[in-house]
Amino acid sequence: MRKPILALALALTLSLGLAVNASAANYVADDITYQNLNGQQLAIKVYTLLPEQDPADLVEDDFEYDGYLYSYSSTTKEEQTFDEENLHTETVTVTTSSKNMEDILAALEPTIEYDDGTATGTLALDHSTIDTQVAGYKDSSYTVTATKNYTGLDRNDSSYIDKTVVKDGRTLSLSNITWSVESTTLVGDQLVPATYTAVATYSGTAYSKTATGYITTADYVGTISVSGVSSIKYTVTYIGTPLVVESDGLLTNPAIVIIPGIFLLAIVGALLFLLLFRKNCTVYAATGKGNEYDKCGRLLIRTKNPELRIDRLKEVPEGIIAIEVEDATARKLFGRSINIRYYDASFTHTVGTVNGPYWFKVDVGHAPGSDSMGNEEVPT
Repeated sequence: MRKPILALALALTLSLGLAVNASAANYVADDITYQNLNGQQLAIKVYTLLPEQDPADLVEDDFEYDGYLYSYSSTTKEEQTFDEENLHTETVTVTTSSKNMEDILAALEPTIEYDDGTATGTLALDHSTIDTQVAGYKDSSYTVTATKNYTGLDRNDSSYIDKTVVKDGRTLSLSNITWSVESTTLVGDQLVPATYTAVATYSGTAYSKTATGYITTADYVGTISVSGVSSIKYTVTYIGTPLVVESDGLLTNPAIVIIPGIFLLAIVGALLFLLLFRKNCTVYAATGKGNEYDKCGRLLIRTKNPELRIDRLKEVPEGIIAIEVEDATARKLFGRSINIRYYDASFTHTVGTVNGPYWFKVDVGHAPGSDSMGNEEVPT
């Protein structure tokens, strides 16, 4: 009686260990393959990450699957590159002391080199986009002058001269008088001035606003090229060694043999309970960073009526989620449909080929009260 009980207990313990190790890390593999190559058992997992994501997070601890213990061997990467060209416009600003086009064009280069650290190219000046505006104004003063001639004066007396004159609506004051003899007359045997001519100078101060400078903007247009790495495909390889279960040691160990049968039955009952009612699905939420996911929780899916209630998780995800079904459960569900319930919405997924833990993705949309929920399954 003890031999079958011990064998069952051991089998249940191993199966529980396999289920625990089946949980994925933060990244969902694009493909998982188990194969025997040249006599060596391999587990090959392929991931696609963004360039800034750390591939070190892809390496898992030793795990067991289908009678083998797998240990990390190597990681290879393949960069997914891109090259593209785009039309780009760059606006340049220059300052000049005048608004003459010759001065402005002298300040603008015919072409400029563009380099933002990612894209490069040569851009040419688009003359039709040149726009010049006054940078600002300052107050300035200047002197306004006028002259007035006076003729036929009988003497060089300043009382004959106007003290102010008006020029262009501005009143100017007398600032200087220049006298000259216009005609002479003979008095006795001497010539004396008979008439005089005066040239009067008037001046005044005028004020105005002058430009402090000019600001010109212009566009440079051309084609820029950009290239880089869009994503990186990592292939992580594990080497498997056969698991050896030494049952004889358990059966011949005196300490095991004397364990009361009732205690063994209690252990078996507890293991059976865990096997029947433990949660066998793990739900992950997409982080929006490439193929990275965060674990939300675990659920139980029954093979008799396969249904998952996503809204019963402690942390209910939104948008695209990934669901991992343990290998043993997935094999029983092959070809059958899983009903995914998300509040009032429901989705279905038909289980395909099972090759290890089974993964699929679903876009559940948003919880009630936010955006409307989607109802289409995302291809795995």
